[in-house]
Amino acid sequence: MDILLNPILAILFLFELIGDCCVFGFEDNSSSILVQSDADPFTVGSSYEEFHVDHTSGYEVEIVENPPETNLNILYNFEPLISKLNHDYSYTCLLDEFKNTLLWWTFPNGTLKNKSYMLASAIKYLDLSHQQTFSDEELLKKIGTFGVPDVHVSVFSAAHNNLSHVPYNALTVMSLDLKFLTLSGNNFNVMVPDYGGNGKETITWATFPILPTLKELDISNCKIQHLTRESFRNLTSLTRLYMSNNKILELQSDVFLHVSLLQYLDLSFMNVFDYTSIPTQTLNTLYRQLYGLKIQQLTFKHVPNLKYLDFSHTKLSKNSAVAFTHLGNSLKYLSLCYTAFPMIGNALLRNTALVALDMSGNSLAAYNIIDDAFEGVSETLSVLFFELSNLKNISWVRNLSNLRILGLANNNINSITFETFTNLTNLEVLDLNTNHIGNWYSRVFTNNEKLRVLNLRDNNINIITSEMLKDFSLLNFLSLGDNNFVCDCLLRDLVDVSNSNNRNLECAHEIIQEALEYTCDNLSENKTVADVVASHTLKRLNNRRKGAYPVQNMNLSAAFRKLRFHFNMSGMYPKTCSSVTPQASPVMMNKLNESTMLKLQLLDYEDARYWCFNETEKLGFFDLNCHQRSLVEDIVHQLDNLTYYVVVIVGTLLAVTVVGVIIYVKRWHIYYYYSSIKSAALMSEAVKENDESLRSSHENGGVNMIYDIFISYCQSDRDWVLTELMPNVEDNGDIKICLHERDFQIGVTILDNIISCMDRSRSLMLIISSSFLLSHWCQFEMHLAQRRMFDVCRDCLILVFLEEIPRHKRPKNLQYLMDVKTYIKWPGGKNNNKSRPEECRIFWKRLKRSMQRIASDGVQ
Repeated sequence: MDILLNPILAILFLFELIGDCCVFGFEDNSSSILVQSDADPFTVGSSYEEFHVDHTSGYEVEIVENPPETNLNILYNFEPLISKLNHDYSYTCLLDEFKNTLLWWTFPNGTLKNKSYMLASAIKYLDLSHQQTFSDEELLKKIGTFGVPDVHVSVFSAAHNNLSHVPYNALTVMSLDLKFLTLSGNNFNVMVPDYGGNGKETITWATFPILPTLKELDISNCKIQHLTRESFRNLTSLTRLYMSNNKILELQSDVFLHVSLLQYLDLSFMNVFDYTSIPTQTLNTLYRQLYGLKIQQLTFKHVPNLKYLDFSHTKLSKNSAVAFTHLGNSLKYLSLCYTAFPMIGNALLRNTALVALDMSGNSLAAYNIIDDAFEGVSETLSVLFFELSNLKNISWVRNLSNLRILGLANNNINSITFETFTNLTNLEVLDLNTNHIGNWYSRVFTNNEKLRVLNLRDNNINIITSEMLKDFSLLNFLSLGDNNFVCDCLLRDLVDVSNSNNRNLECAHEIIQEALEYTCDNLSENKTVADVVASHTLKRLNNRRKGAYPVQNMNLSAAFRKLRFHFNMSGMYPKTCSSVTPQASPVMMNKLNESTMLKLQLLDYEDARYWCFNETEKLGFFDLNCHQRSLVEDIVHQLDNLTYYVVVIVGTLLAVTVVGVIIYVKRWHIYYYYSSIKSAALMSEAVKENDESLRSSHENGGVNMIYDIFISYCQSDRDWVLTELMPNVEDNGDIKICLHERDFQIGVTILDNIISCMDRSRSLMLIISSSFLLSHWCQFEMHLAQRRMFDVCRDCLILVFLEEIPRHKRPKNLQYLMDVKTYIKWPGGKNNNKSRPEECRIFWKRLKRSMQRIASDGVQ
């Protein structure tokens, strides 16, 4: 037995509702909140009252049961929480617009729209809604008074009566002709004993007669809790089914088995949370509402033709997501807004041909989103709304190259980058309203040449940079209101010029509509999908705009001078939509590289929404005096110029002083390098003069040669030269080595000693290591050795590597020597004392053989 909740439990459930980030709304009993349409009657109600419409006697009011006032008083203390639920519930999702168009034959309150031009002239309408009819028999009698079945009724309404089950007999008499049926607003939440004798309860509300021609059925707001496959057994021709605002807790896997032709399925506002009925609801009912609608895995497998699927404001259980992997390739339009969807995987919708998707109000899915979230529909998805979801990272957008309309309003986005939008080459409409986006200083929309509408209202933009202006030059419509601008006449000029392109607001609708015309899907005779999506997008872009607000006090010439916008006032920007993109002259196109051509109009301009801060004062744009300079401003301008010159002069003097100090401190080093360069230049001339004598000396057997080998090494390799090279080479007495620390003459410059000893040596040996490459003198010796190799034209150079030198660290001249000369490596590395004796013996054998050959050539 269920236990009724007391007020304390009610409060606990309300906190659970908010804390779990679940999204609920309020039960719409008897369509208590409806939209006026075509001036036909509609029901209007308050929180606890229900108003019914009587077509014959006008409006009459019936008060339905009120929750206990003592319990409701407790809830009033939580008005902010309830206000949030109301706000979420009032959000209009994408497929709400579709439903309003598809239900062309009925108003939201169940009354019929008698638009006979939509159907053949012989088709009849019969509206028995709001008649206080309690039974099938009573309804059958009323139908008989209209001549049925002799009159062929195709559109019938028995909405908002007191029926507890489907009027089987009343529908039977019109079964052969009935195409459109609405039973919305009745009470089908009745379970009665099964008279078949099995003692179980059965669903009696859903006993439909065979209706072979029925195409559309509206059973919304009927408090339905249970469905089985038998519910629609006799409706095999059904293509559109509207079941919003019911209490269904589970969809079984075979529930749509008999309606395989179904194309439109509306399951929105299912189990919405009604805080006013908390005190009267059972614990089990509230728990199942919090848990959400459970969809079994194979539920959608039986509706392969499903094209439109609407779950707007229906909380789904966490395990229901797997059911969406079985949606067929006919699905194009899907609304999951405010469903508490847990996560979007790359395989979730991969079998569909999804064109439009609404994921707004899903904070949990936004938190768990991954970079390849929509990879399965990246080739087909053109429209995506992901608003009011606390999105921070939008890097996943870059994979959706086919996107044309992207709505990311009311999130937590802090910045936008070129990398995020670079692949979205088809993007035409981008809504970033109410985020935290600031100024950007490099191009963001360079690759988005088709971008026409951009909404940046209510962000953190405070100045307009030159790169932002270049991005704005692509646009036809821009929204910048409610940003914290710093007062600048450039902003005022931007507003002036933008509003001078005074195109009709309908142009924005046409731009959005053209972005989706390729879909070619018709919702009715006079409305396409593109038209409906355009209307929805425009509402989302600027839902508070009432009309055009003309700009006053414009000084266009000043704007043109400051922003350098070039356009032809007489004909470039017509006030019609036939030429939204201006056609610039060839002369003007040549100037585009030096200036910005503006063709946009502010979509959201209102004086109250465009303001700026001048220090601590908040000013409207038209309060700025941007056309004449006051005495104070002149003084400030002159002081700014004076400051500039003072800064330049002081900076120059400071730089000269710093350079002078550096020269004074390093004067001896500078003199030394100067002397070295001078000596090198003189020695180069001397070397050229002695080239012939050097060649002659070698040709005559090296008469002037004193040393066999000149060793070039750095100081850090000295130990290896003294402990390894000298004992193994020079101790035998047949080879004489020239070492700088032993054989250089005292009192002679280093440069002279190097050249002199090289000239008196038959060959040169470079001991190469990492330290060798860091020594300027070793580099110089390697350069002279290379030069000598070319001048003498002999193999007089030996390369010995003490360690492996990576290629990227080798100088070009060393790399060249390694490419043309055979070199030898010391086994085991420079500091490795554990090299094998066999390797060392082979190393010294090869090196001695080369040295002995050079020495013997000199003796000969």
